[in-house]
Amino acid sequence: MGKFNNKLKSSKNYLRNVKNDLSRSLILTRYRIGSLKIKILNFKLRKNLNKKKQITLSPEQLKEKYENILTKNFSLIDLYTFNDKAPLVTIIIVNRNGSNHLKRLFKDFKENIQYPSFEIIIVDNDSTDDSINYLEKLSDSLPITIIKNTQNKSFSIANNQAANIAKGEYLLLLNNDVKPLYGWLNQMMQTALKSGDIGAVGAKLIYPDCSTSVHNKNNSFKVQHRGIAFKKEDGFIKPYNLVDNEPYGSDNSLEQERAAVTAASMLVKKDIYWEVNGLDERYNYGYEDVDFCLKLIKRGYKNIYCPKASLFHYEFGTQEKNNSGKIMKWRFFNMRLFNKEWKGWLEICLLIDKIDNNKLFSEKHLKIVFIISESGKSASAGDYFTALEFGESLKKLGYDISFLTRKGPVDWYKVDEDVDVLISLLDVYNPKKIKCTNKSLIKIAWPRNWFDRWVSNPGFLEYDIIFAPSKTACNYIKEKTNREIFLLSIATNPSKFNSKVQPNEELISDYCFTGSYWNDPRDIIEMLEPDDLPYTFNLYGKNWDKISKFKDYNKGFLVYSKLPEVYKSTKIVIDDANRVTKEYGSVNSRVYDALACGTLVLTNGKIGSEETFKSKLPVFRSKEELSELITYYLENEKVRLSKVRELQKFVLENHVYDNRSEKLKQTLKKHILKTRIAIKIPAPNWKTVYEWGDYNLALGLKKEFEKKNCDVLLQILPEWDSEEDIEYNVVLVLRGLSQYKPKKQHFNIMWNISHPDKVTVEEYNEYDYVLIASEFWANKIREKVDVPVDEMLQCTDPEVFYPDYSEKYKNELLFVGNSRKVLRKIIKDLLPTDMDLSVYGTNWKGLIDKKYIKGEHIPNGELRKAYSSCEILLNDHWDDMREKGFISNRLFDGLASGSFIISDKVKGAENVFNDALITYDTPEELEDIIKEVITKDKEMKMSDEYRNIVLKNHTFKNRTEQILRIINSNNN
Repeated sequence: MGKFNNKLKSSKNYLRNVKNDLSRSLILTRYRIGSLKIKILNFKLRKNLNKKKQITLSPEQLKEKYENILTKNFSLIDLYTFNDKAPLVTIIIVNRNGSNHLKRLFKDFKENIQYPSFEIIIVDNDSTDDSINYLEKLSDSLPITIIKNTQNKSFSIANNQAANIAKGEYLLLLNNDVKPLYGWLNQMMQTALKSGDIGAVGAKLIYPDCSTSVHNKNNSFKVQHRGIAFKKEDGFIKPYNLVDNEPYGSDNSLEQERAAVTAASMLVKKDIYWEVNGLDERYNYGYEDVDFCLKLIKRGYKNIYCPKASLFHYEFGTQEKNNSGKIMKWRFFNMRLFNKEWKGWLEICLLIDKIDNNKLFSEKHLKIVFIISESGKSASAGDYFTALEFGESLKKLGYDISFLTRKGPVDWYKVDEDVDVLISLLDVYNPKKIKCTNKSLIKIAWPRNWFDRWVSNPGFLEYDIIFAPSKTACNYIKEKTNREIFLLSIATNPSKFNSKVQPNEELISDYCFTGSYWNDPRDIIEMLEPDDLPYTFNLYGKNWDKISKFKDYNKGFLVYSKLPEVYKSTKIVIDDANRVTKEYGSVNSRVYDALACGTLVLTNGKIGSEETFKSKLPVFRSKEELSELITYYLENEKVRLSKVRELQKFVLENHVYDNRSEKLKQTLKKHILKTRIAIKIPAPNWKTVYEWGDYNLALGLKKEFEKKNCDVLLQILPEWDSEEDIEYNVVLVLRGLSQYKPKKQHFNIMWNISHPDKVTVEEYNEYDYVLIASEFWANKIREKVDVPVDEMLQCTDPEVFYPDYSEKYKNELLFVGNSRKVLRKIIKDLLPTDMDLSVYGTNWKGLIDKKYIKGEHIPNGELRKAYSSCEILLNDHWDDMREKGFISNRLFDGLASGSFIISDKVKGAENVFNDALITYDTPEELEDIIKEVITKDKEMKMSDEYRNIVLKNHTFKNRTEQILRIINSNNN
């Protein structure tokens, strides 16, 4: 019986395959007959669209296009024969009063699906039409489960409802207003099963007949969706469909990775769906699918567009029936929520995508604008030619290049919103004056000369990236600004300057100089005597008629395009680096261009020759040396040609603009991907922020983070929930009295530095990582929470706190701390006292004798003097800090300043400071210790050994290194 059933089953499969083959043959024949007509129709349609004219298709033409789509779809699909072990797919459909949509959807559903293993879950949101009746009848022929909601739930909630009860290994989210074409799920499953790193699979969505539509009248049978990309618009990042409104016939049938795909037809493995917690239920019919796809990307999955899976999508009809005001309200809410969650991350993705020209997140090219003096054929400014050649190389990377000029017709500070990178070649340009709505604009300074003027520009530090053309220039700018400076020399364009350039008889000379005279001293005026040399000399440039000895050699100004011929028509080019480049080692473009053409260069730039050419480029420093070099190389052709070959090879390998383009590309990526940290300080306002110890803590961290090339933003309490931190990828909360609500788009770190009694387990769990300024409490909390917990004690800045005695602060006993209107423990235990006691802090009046109160605040930069100049520094802890082992930062700062400290006992302090810290239990013990210490020689009280305990293990450098290790390990 089993054998008979197997034979019967095999026969049925054979008959079905024969039937499918016959059907395919008939459909393909019809397709080929109609294909030519449709090509003509599509051509006319594209032609009219290009002219932006409205075109109306006749009913016959609409029918013809519809049938051609069916036949073309049939010809493109490549069905796989799935057996009974194929993974079960749960098809989830959300419906509300969509009876007509459902009837269209399920017509020929079984025939078109071409996949053997599926179930259907329909979530009905309180429909009042005949949807339920229709579905209940349909369940006799299809495996349908109906969830009947008594209210209209959101798309996210409804899909998650169904996913919770789905039996399938895969989930297929499907709109009720689609009409699938033949083989659609078969194709999507083939794509989904190709590799384990596939997240969501999306389909091709096609506009149906839109002749009755208000807004899509001209979109009949065009591709509505090929995946989703992003654009920046009106201060938001907005998703949009790829590629909207293109005729179906132009579609590519190859699978492509996409940033996102629409949930109108989206396939995903159920385990992966729940790995990212399904659809975010905060969205209300919009953006939830895009949000979902981005969550998949962040988890390391790829979203794939499957063009062979095609469906008609009647979305336009659905939305036009809805209340437009309600839709607009939904869309704005969803857009705000989406940007709150994703804008910062997407800003980075969009830029990296453009830099690498991947076209995954954006269709647009990276747009770079150069800031220069002038442009055009008549331009004579060297900055223009540098930008021009650099730009030509950057275009090879797929970048769009433009120029803003000082002498141009438009305001050079007005930068278009779509500009990604601005590169200034002029020291007079002030980036503070830029008017641009693109807050992610990357501003680059590229000084090539006048370095002293560059660093004195009031807006110079506003540049995000600073390049310089030599090591000497880099060191000079770094010394003046304390910024990281990147080496980027000028270069040559070998496609324009090369050995294949033909000499020009009118330009032939033995040696020449190219460059203008601007009434500024030049070495060749003093060092070059062409009348004394028996060789032909040509001088090209402006204003040389003002120098009498050069008049006979002056050939006037030549347009830039003639320079390759000039260099190829001479044997030696003289390079006269002017006073604003020579001492900084900057090498002029004429050096690279002439050598690329195979012509020797003699230079007065000794530093440039040493740094850039490893001293291989001949250098002159006097009239005699220049004459000798000209004579030597013109009289010894073999030597000259050998030197030229050596230098030309060096230039073409190391100093072409393609090298510079790659350097710019990598520097941009490094800048974009560098860690950006927003530090949240609980201070209530900027006016009093200097009185908060947390602010000084944040400043210490900021300084060390910036040394490690991190961008740091400090935010006080009222700024915590603003969007100012949207482009920062890490948030570090200094948790004291105030609670912060972490945002999902950030990597959130809590540093619990005080008031542990105010932090709940639930709050700890909202963070990605928790640091606690107590070993004891870190161990306790680690057992209770679901997130990683590390101990990270407070620390000191050895550049601020070091021994620095001052008579101003000389006294026997010193206490620095606010009272909070209660008597602090160590002061209560001490008083009354006949000792010379100085107390600094707020709210002490009325609590202690006024003779002890010396001030409310010591500036942080002065504290080391106070700590260094007292006989004994007193310290205590609030009760919860003492009991839970939160060691005061005063101990770290005091020991770094060489102080002798007496403190109350706090858990764990003995393990941190060993014998460096003296503690007491009772008032009597405190009094005894003070008397004993005061009678001893100060040198006996504190040794460098104790200070080094802090300097070795408890500095801001130590803490930032720990935090960056955490960030980097989680990025990987």
